[in-house]
Order: sequence, then C-alpha cells, then structure tokens
Amino acid sequence: MPTIPNARRLADLALLALLMGCPLAAGAQDVPTVKIGQATKKTVGTVTATNSGDVACYLTLKDDRGAAFEEMADFEICDQKPPLKGKRVTLTYSLQKVMSDECQGDPACKKTRMVALVSAARIISAGGTTSTAAKPAAQRTSFCTPAETIVFACRTGAKMASVCASKDTGSKATLQYRFGKLDGSEPLEQVLPEGGPVAAARAANGESVPFSGGGGAWLRFRKGQFTYTVYTGIGNWGPKGEKRTKAGLHIEHAGKALATLKCQEEPISLLGPDWFEKVGVKPGTDDFDFPD
Repeated sequence: MPTIPNARRLADLALLALLMGCPLAAGAQDVPTVKIGQATKKTVGTVTATNSGDVACYLTLKDDRGAAFEEMADFEICDQKPPLKGKRVTLTYSLQKVMSDECQGDPACKKTRMVALVSAARIISAGGTTSTAAKPAAQRTSFCTPAETIVFACRTGAKMASVCASKDTGSKATLQYRFGKLDGSEPLEQVLPEGGPVAAARAANGESVPFSGGGGAWLRFRKGQFTYTVYTGIGNWGPKGEKRTKAGLHIEHAGKALATLKCQEEPISLLGPDWFEKVGVKPGTDDFDFPD
C-alpha cells in the first residue's frame, strides 16, 4: 500500500496547516522596514500605548504579525490629534540627538545620545490610505529635537531646511543639516553629515558678511561636489535702494547653481559672528554670493 504513507503525510500536513493557520497567515505578511543609521526600523504598526517621558514620546506598537515593539518619538507625537492609540500608523524616522539616559531627566545635563527617532506617525485608514489629520510635522518649526539648538530653520513650500546643533560650545559642539517634507510623509531627503552630527568646525563652513544697509551670514555643507548653503541677510537690495531681506537654501554642483529655495516666511536663524565663534565654524576658502 505505497499510497497510504503519502496519504497520511498529506493528512498530517493539512492538520499542521490548520493548527498553524493563523500564525502562518500573519507570518506571510511582510513587515516593512527602513534602514536608519545602523538600525533597521519597522515602518508600520498599530499603536497600543503612548507615554510622554523625560527624553521623548514613547510608542508601544504591534506589527502586522502581532509582535510588539517600542520606539522613541518626537514629544508632539504623544499629543497629536486624533490620538494614535488603537490606530494603525506608518512611521517616519530621522537620526536625532536626545538627552542621555545618564542625565536622568535633568534639563541642565548636556549629555546626549544619537537615536533613530520617529519624526512622524501618520494614521492609515481602513482603505489603506494615510489620514491627512495626522501630520504633526506640518506644525513643527524645525527638524531639531528638544535636546538640540535650532541654528537655522526655513520653510520652502511643502519642505523645510533645518540646521541643528548640540547645546555644547567650542570643540564639543556638533552640527547637522536636515531637509525634507514638512508633513513627514517621507524620510528626510538630505541629512549632512550623514551618519549623525559631527564637530561643527568639520561639519560646515560659514561666514558673516557686511552689506550696505545691513549684513548677512551663510553656512555651507558639502557632499562630494554638491554644496548646500543656508543664508540670511538684509541690505539695500530694493529697486530704489530700500531695505530687503534674503533667506533660503542655495544648492550648487561643481560650483554651478542648481536651485535656490527661498524662505516663504521669517526664518529662525542664529547665523552670525557670535554663533560662529561660539562653535568654531570657519569661513573656508570659498565665498558666497547671496542670490536675488
């Protein structure tokens, strides 16, 4: 009876499939992830709890396989409306500095650590689309964390350029440029230096310049032959010599201008001789012509 073992094997497999049907069905679903620095992070999950702590907002979630996981997020995500608890969300991350655990919540402590922080959590509706109500990044003033200083923040339409620094001074000061969509629908498009903030003196070059009727300052980050320069200034640039302001992001490749994204509202800026001296930023070898 050679067919009986085969029949029994098929019956056993059928029983096994029946017993494991739910886990296998869940396991068959892919769990989408993204690489942030050295960490691999899940980008979709259902929020089971939110807790605003000393360092960040803490999210507890379950992925589509039912496995629980936790993530640190911007403080505002704990308070966003509608509440996230019980909602399936898509997560956007960025590498950011937060207060070190050694500080034990002491706001005077300057020790920090680098983490992959959830910068946006958008609710996924039953139909699979993301809810427009959950866009906390649209209300943010920068891509900097509470543990960092906003050196420069400029809204350019649906996107924003930010320069974030540690609260240290001198050789301990670190610096990073971040650019991306305000609504957090996608990961940040550009983060320089990549891999995390580095010493301000090595991260960028910058300079203060005098103008007739005012003055300005600029800060430049490099990636290969590309340069990204944030700037702000005031001078007699009007048609009849009246005062005008200039502020934005200027992008070049191999010394040739690619784009100028102007700030659409008053930027946040610490750029100037006092700040440059405080963190050790130097002019470098190249000048910068403020674009019209």
